[in-house]
Amino acid sequence: MNKGRIHVRWFEAGAVLAVVAAFVVIGPLRDAFATVPGVMMLATLVLFSTPGVVIVRWFFREYFSGAALAPAAFVTSVGLFALLAVPMLILQVTLAAYLWACGITVAVCWLAAVVLTFRPERAAGGVELSDHGGMLWVPFGALVAALAYIARITAPSYYGDVWIYLSWVREYLDGDRLASVEPFFGGDVGLSRARINGWLLEQTAVARVSGVDPVDLAFSYLNPALVVVAFLGFYALARILFASEGAALLSGCLYSLFFLVHLSQSRIAWGGEFVQRLPEDKLVAKFLFLPLALACAFAFLEGGAKRYFVGFTFLCCAVMAVHPIGLAIIGISMAGFAVMHLAAGPRTRAAWARISAMGLAGVAIVAVPAVLVSVFTDEPLSNALADSDINSGDPDVLRNMIFVSPERNRIFEFADGSYMMHPSLLLDPMIATAFLIGLPFLLWRVQRSLAARLLFGVMYVTTVVVYVPPITTFLGDNVVLPGQIWRLAWPIQLAAVLTLGWLVWTAIGYVTSWLQGLGPARYLAGVLPALLVVVLTVAVVPQARRGMESIQAHREASRTSGFYPSDPIFPWFRDEMRSPVVVLAPDIQSARIPAYSSEANVVSRRGGLVLRVLPELEKRAPGRIEVPQGSLDVQEFFSGTTLQERVEILRRNNVDYVMVANDSQLTGVLARLSGFTPVGTPSERYALYAVDLQKLA
Repeated sequence: MNKGRIHVRWFEAGAVLAVVAAFVVIGPLRDAFATVPGVMMLATLVLFSTPGVVIVRWFFREYFSGAALAPAAFVTSVGLFALLAVPMLILQVTLAAYLWACGITVAVCWLAAVVLTFRPERAAGGVELSDHGGMLWVPFGALVAALAYIARITAPSYYGDVWIYLSWVREYLDGDRLASVEPFFGGDVGLSRARINGWLLEQTAVARVSGVDPVDLAFSYLNPALVVVAFLGFYALARILFASEGAALLSGCLYSLFFLVHLSQSRIAWGGEFVQRLPEDKLVAKFLFLPLALACAFAFLEGGAKRYFVGFTFLCCAVMAVHPIGLAIIGISMAGFAVMHLAAGPRTRAAWARISAMGLAGVAIVAVPAVLVSVFTDEPLSNALADSDINSGDPDVLRNMIFVSPERNRIFEFADGSYMMHPSLLLDPMIATAFLIGLPFLLWRVQRSLAARLLFGVMYVTTVVVYVPPITTFLGDNVVLPGQIWRLAWPIQLAAVLTLGWLVWTAIGYVTSWLQGLGPARYLAGVLPALLVVVLTVAVVPQARRGMESIQAHREASRTSGFYPSDPIFPWFRDEMRSPVVVLAPDIQSARIPAYSSEANVVSRRGGLVLRVLPELEKRAPGRIEVPQGSLDVQEFFSGTTLQERVEILRRNNVDYVMVANDSQLTGVLARLSGFTPVGTPSERYALYAVDLQKLA
């Protein structure tokens, strides 16, 4: 009797209607909502997430359901559109072609959702939760919201990598063909990771569809949104490992408190890095791709479903189109996981087969670019990585910068030239506690618990890799760069907090069992985890307040200086420049100009970072450091050289405009010279002069 009955899957039906509504907002009603960027961004996000929602819902719902669906769907969409961008960048097609490809992908997934809406619901097996989060959702949501708010109001750093990335986004948005012209000096794009960096092209597409300026997109929308996705991704991994929503939420709360303890304006601090730098490709690999890749690997090893192997392989491929360091940290994590898994069952054929399959997939993903590099460049992979960095400069500078910046506490060098990860990572109280107590805790469970094998392998094997000098030095000299060693240690932080969360949850379980036998005290047992989080949060508040004070001080200094929100002269370049020009400006201002205008090139790109440590660099690599002439020219022009030398600098770089601060002595000097014409701009901080090279004396 039910054969003719139509089955409606309400989740898929809602997704279909959401896509229709989003398309109406950005299409027919675009003019009506153009002044409401939040609505435009929400509509764009719905379209962007559609492929991921459909794929995860249909193929991976056993492990990624409920709140865990959101990060899995988002990362899947990021990976899909990043891989779609790679051939577009290599072939140097137009942005319109990429948008059409994305639109077709969304349309196909929307049609699939329409079909699925009327298919019978499949029973979802997979992970069986031992409990539900209950009250723990309240502190977890509050802490995530607090960090998202901080990320929303945080001002970016003066010299941060994000300005480099935004310059590429601006070039893609306003240029003719993708990855054909680099955005700083107007030269052709050669061997550069920009040719395979799909994450930047995704941001460009979102900016074009939503109508939001890329700078506002990164700092006002993307940064806080990625905070939420990162925490949900951590929750999804913990939920799969512990088969407990409560344990996952408690671990997520500890994760947020870890960042609040280390909250600071410094981009080197863990909290400062988290709230400021999430839009950067390497941080997307760390906080989004790593947890989801480990979750897929765990699901494959636990259940053997081939689709999770496909999901793991897809994430490994996709992260290469975001940042190659993602594959390195996934590979190190999986190496530790594999060692412990095989050690626990050395005679299990299924374990060997599944580990071998994932290992071969990883090797294949690495082998293809390695072979191409060796064939077409005839140089070691480490040199190619240095040359192809999207912030590329002199490879010897990139290789040695980490050693001349000891204040960063990222690497420790020995007298014989070997080095290892800086000990400060392991000396952090939370991580040190997880290491010391986690060793017996995990070892006791490693024989019977797959989660214990993953955490033990990731935490301790990664520690061996980055803290045993011969191994670390070999990797830094031959595989990656020395400055990337601290990135290889990223999985330690993830595994340590997960282990600590598991420890605390287990201890709470024992205390709860004891309280339930004490009469009235048993009513306290149900709220004990939430109360513990509240107590820990109160204890963390003083330290977090100091971090917020530093963030607010930097924000006020940025606002006063016109760095962020940006001085009106930067959008003026975007709106007024219609043909390529060269702007000579101080170093910090030069870092921002290409992020606002694809037509405005600069003389120097963050040259001050190298010049301030140039003597130390030359000691480490005598005769090999190549300082860009433009960096020297900018330093000399604004540091008080003679007028004749300044004229030579302008001629050498074919400068069209000179930008100086109003309180600079140069402002009055240039105004009195022939060949310099003041240009009216809305800025109250900077003066801009048009340069006529033929009239210069």
